[in-house]
Amino acid sequence: MSATRNSIGPRYLKPTVPLALLVCLCIYAEGGSNEVTAALNPQQESSVPGSTAAQLPPVHLDGNYFARAGHRFLPVGANWVPAKAAMQWPTQWDPKAIQADFARMHELGINTIRLDFVWAWIEPRPGDYNPEAFRALDFLISLAHRYQIYLHPCLLIGGEVGEAYWDVPYRQGRHPHSDPDMLRIETDHVAELARRYGKETAILAWDLTDEPPFWIAADSTTDSMAVNWTRLLSWSIRHHDSLHPIVVGTSMEDVGHGPFRPDNVREEADFFSVHPYSIYAPKLFPDAMLSERGTYGSAFETALSGGAGRPVMVQEIGASSAQYDPEQIAKFLRTSLYSGLGAGANGFLIWCYTDAAPEQFHRVPYLRSPHETQFGLTTWDGKERPSAKMLQDFERTVAQLDLTGIEPAPAEAGIIVPYEWSKPHGDFSRFGLTGPEVVPYTSTDEGANVAGQSQPNLSDENLWLTGSWLSSFVIARRAGIKADFPREYDDWQSRRVLLLPSPLTGTDSFLVHVHSDFWEKVKQYVSQGGMLYASVAADAAIPEMESLFGARLVDTNPKEDVTLKIVAPFGDLKVGDTFHYSVPAATQRSWGAVLELAGGTVIAVDQDNRPALVSHILSSGKTLLSAYPLEHYLANLPAAFDKPENTHRIYQAVMDWAGVKPLFRTDQPSVEVSALKTDHRGYAVLVNHGSEARSVTVSSSLTIRSVQRVSSTGLVLLKLEGSTWKMELGAYEGAVIAWRE
Repeated sequence: MSATRNSIGPRYLKPTVPLALLVCLCIYAEGGSNEVTAALNPQQESSVPGSTAAQLPPVHLDGNYFARAGHRFLPVGANWVPAKAAMQWPTQWDPKAIQADFARMHELGINTIRLDFVWAWIEPRPGDYNPEAFRALDFLISLAHRYQIYLHPCLLIGGEVGEAYWDVPYRQGRHPHSDPDMLRIETDHVAELARRYGKETAILAWDLTDEPPFWIAADSTTDSMAVNWTRLLSWSIRHHDSLHPIVVGTSMEDVGHGPFRPDNVREEADFFSVHPYSIYAPKLFPDAMLSERGTYGSAFETALSGGAGRPVMVQEIGASSAQYDPEQIAKFLRTSLYSGLGAGANGFLIWCYTDAAPEQFHRVPYLRSPHETQFGLTTWDGKERPSAKMLQDFERTVAQLDLTGIEPAPAEAGIIVPYEWSKPHGDFSRFGLTGPEVVPYTSTDEGANVAGQSQPNLSDENLWLTGSWLSSFVIARRAGIKADFPREYDDWQSRRVLLLPSPLTGTDSFLVHVHSDFWEKVKQYVSQGGMLYASVAADAAIPEMESLFGARLVDTNPKEDVTLKIVAPFGDLKVGDTFHYSVPAATQRSWGAVLELAGGTVIAVDQDNRPALVSHILSSGKTLLSAYPLEHYLANLPAAFDKPENTHRIYQAVMDWAGVKPLFRTDQPSVEVSALKTDHRGYAVLVNHGSEARSVTVSSSLTIRSVQRVSSTGLVLLKLEGSTWKMELGAYEGAVIAWRE
């Protein structure tokens, strides 16, 4: 975790390596060589005595989910770093302690662990592989089978825990994502692991590395480096291994617009990873850990990454008991896991299994990163924290789900992802230029390969966009709408409603808005029956907008505060209803726009009696335009959704006007409901993101004939009235309801 938080040949070689080599193997650990020599006794742990468990069946991806032995399942577990040896476990080898960890994890109901294959330990010199390391990995595999725990190896470690980067002695300053010699060494390394373990059924999937770009080269890694690195490593693995799926273990590369964002690795990855550490992204999540927006982090990233076209695993999530109350952490994790489940996440691994032992406090990385000492489901000496009990209950609940044919239900609304955000830097394939160029076109903004400049830093622009995306996503969920993130040139037309919060309507930075010709396509979409909601700021630029929105932009409208007053009935909104917003900054990004009517209808006015919400009918479709960037306002308001906040009523009115009825809806904006479905049956996943227990009424647009609550102990029949039922949900509680038509 970051501080920001087909087998050929023998399985292993005989231990004929001299002690001098073993000393080199321990280059990053204190005094480890003698411990390695003593622990790796071939008679001591070449197998696990007394093992009678069946071999783990092979795993593959089946639609959105993992499957084994003909049945889909959800990997649920933790990232494994031992308490006492911590990241030095390969060189401070203690097979009894490791086996005890596996036994304890089995008791906790863990079915999958993610673990580090430390690069320098396995390959102390380029092309020279440590036979003792492979014997140790074989031992871990035998434990996996015995305790029925899948292994999810993370390769080329590398970076783990706090500030630490466990380097290889032969890198010598070379860039791990671009240097040709390093790329050859890395591809040979992963190929060797694939050759040895390509048919090993205890392995769930290969993770190319933890939280790339490599932390030692994060600021200098470009999109092209990330694309090339992912291609080369995945191809090297697949040359020997056709069994195991591949993922790149990214952390917030999606919301951070990093070079390893999902759109850049989608062609090589079989599924995506998210590490939704909302507590370490205060600019995007200006909230307490246990908050409505903060507990939407896993669902938001699952939806955003999933929009690039692959299933998504919540591969790390957690919080430190050195910073937060353990009971609060358990509530945060429970809410986040259930919300991610409803969004379609296909696995859940907590960071991490155990706290660090006190002796680790005296050495880096824990010495300089006190928060990293207590992320565990258990204390360092094995006592369960509340999160462990929560995870056991979650695992037992989801283990009962029959996922045959189940997929996340289609979204009712789409929040557009601009092509300029998703494409690799330097890609001109959508520039509209054809044929040979007599006079070359050079972009002065693109940078990188195109103009010989460095890749531009657009972090502020990206935060502007992702903050509005997140606000729109949460508002939609509070309105009972499932929203996803189709890319600008994908099939967004299949959604009943499109949501374009500012800055998607702007012109200030190419990264954050749609292309000019998008508006021609969306005009056709609306005229054929689609519903479009958009908000604008003072930087907005929409070509020929009058026919689409029934209004035109006139001028900037600088304000410090904004009040919207409903002046015409609209959905459930009544004349006289008001909405108040604070303007976060005196900039064009935050100011609104003066609108002039061009055939539209004023639904709301601002405090100056100017049009603030304008509706319009275009042929068979409808639009609603906001003269203010409401989503941007909420993005910059701390704890925005933990106080009375009603913007979801505007979104709800949009859906009602469009005649869109979600599969399921609750009567409480803080209670999210999502559907996982197949023909005539499925699951409704409910999550209370609020701090108070709720009596919830759930209604469905389907003809439901039975509903049962799935718990860790079985099924509980609920009383159904028509297609509606009532139930109780505690604060920050999740529930799964099995339904049949």
